[in-house]
Amino acid sequence: MPGTEETAGVVVGVDLGTSAVKVLAVTTVGREIASSSQFYGLETPQADFVEQDADVVYRATMHVLAEVLADVRMRGSEVAAIGFSSAMHGVLCVDDAGEPLSRVITWMDRRAHAVADKWRSDGTALALYQSTGAPMHPMLPVAKLRWLAENEPETFAKTRRFVGLKELVVFRWTGEWLIDHGIASATGMFDLRTRDWHPPALELAGIEPDRLSRPALPSTALRRFRPAIARELGLAEPTALVLASSDGALANIGVGASGRDDVALTLGTSGAVRILADQPILDARARTFCYCADDTRYVVGGPTSAAGASLDWIFALLLDEIPMERRFARAIELAEQIAPGADGLVVLPFFAGERAPYWNSALRGAFDGLDLAHDRRTILRAAFESVVFGVYSVYEVVRELAQDAQRLLLSGGLTKSPLVRQLLADVFGIPAVQPREQEASAFGAALLAAQAVGLIDDAATAAHAVGYDAPTQPNAQLALTYRVAFERYRRHIDAHLPLVV
Repeated sequence: MPGTEETAGVVVGVDLGTSAVKVLAVTTVGREIASSSQFYGLETPQADFVEQDADVVYRATMHVLAEVLADVRMRGSEVAAIGFSSAMHGVLCVDDAGEPLSRVITWMDRRAHAVADKWRSDGTALALYQSTGAPMHPMLPVAKLRWLAENEPETFAKTRRFVGLKELVVFRWTGEWLIDHGIASATGMFDLRTRDWHPPALELAGIEPDRLSRPALPSTALRRFRPAIARELGLAEPTALVLASSDGALANIGVGASGRDDVALTLGTSGAVRILADQPILDARARTFCYCADDTRYVVGGPTSAAGASLDWIFALLLDEIPMERRFARAIELAEQIAPGADGLVVLPFFAGERAPYWNSALRGAFDGLDLAHDRRTILRAAFESVVFGVYSVYEVVRELAQDAQRLLLSGGLTKSPLVRQLLADVFGIPAVQPREQEASAFGAALLAAQAVGLIDDAATAAHAVGYDAPTQPNAQLALTYRVAFERYRRHIDAHLPLVV
């Protein structure tokens, strides 16, 4: 990789997350020199609706980015490129001038569940999956657009374009409506093989291609900014805006999970298991997604909704006397007092439905097998185990489609806990490894931007060079315990699925 610690260029990664924006400035040899973040939260105006104010997100992004760029300049450097990561599946209605006509309908929003359920039952969903690689779920923009057409026809008719948050930022900076292949393929309307909008999906959504942004390669670098933006951010003339990709694909790049021997595992507000592949890999039962990752590769895996958000709900229920910022640490302390297997207790943490591998927004949570001998420590232990069992369920499918991984490369707040890392290593049966750079999506965006403008040869090589902490090794003696517990967890899910209406 070109460059030394003293001469390396500086690149910035921006991650437009579900609840916060994170900005990271690094050198091309991986040294972090500035970072900042700002929370902006979500709005839930009614049941099934989970939205964001696009202008609140945009202002937060500009504030945090300006702060980081100023810090870089103060250190005597200039930024060569800015890469953008973004959460997937958001829909924002905008007018001719690009001004919002609605809030962002986020991936957590379930208002389109009836649309998704109908398409799943009549075979439409599987046909779309075979071209788009997107399993049918209410989060998909193709389902959200159909819902808007049927339930808010006035807004649907007035909307000039349906876009995501990253597209809005790119337009406000450059005047161009562009969508990278990674975000585009997460809409359920993008053909994996042609890398263009899929006409049958657009017909189902009730739109023409000109009501969406123009697809562009993730390596696309834009250098012409609106003058007001350049002044506000203090951008030097050569600075490039690189579209980059989705948060999931960039997390793989950021942790260095570039081959099938490495599986990237994220456990934060939600969870995910992902591998990178050179060709599209589809599951006959549509249990996993296959999205574009960069210009040539694909990200294959599945997300779980039952992760940190579900644990937070349980913490609020059982640890309400503990200040919110201390609940996670206290939950870990209590869970560690209970033996692996949680004395037979099973927690189904599907408080907001579940995505992979079930893709069932109606699935709900349960505590199964409660006993008078159990207490909150037992429930907390079972809750942590269930979240790990959830991502392991996805890994089982990924392993069927590809091959056994040799290690887990971790990201997300939950993986900072030694208990969670050991659980992951024991349940998966392979070492769990924490990269030294933990802001995986922002870091991946920065490295992809550096690659796009020629500062480095390969983003994955650069990610590997940053290094990893000592791996958490699996405990072979606990393998049988967790195998029994996992099979019990799966039997309880199988028993609940017929009850879902």
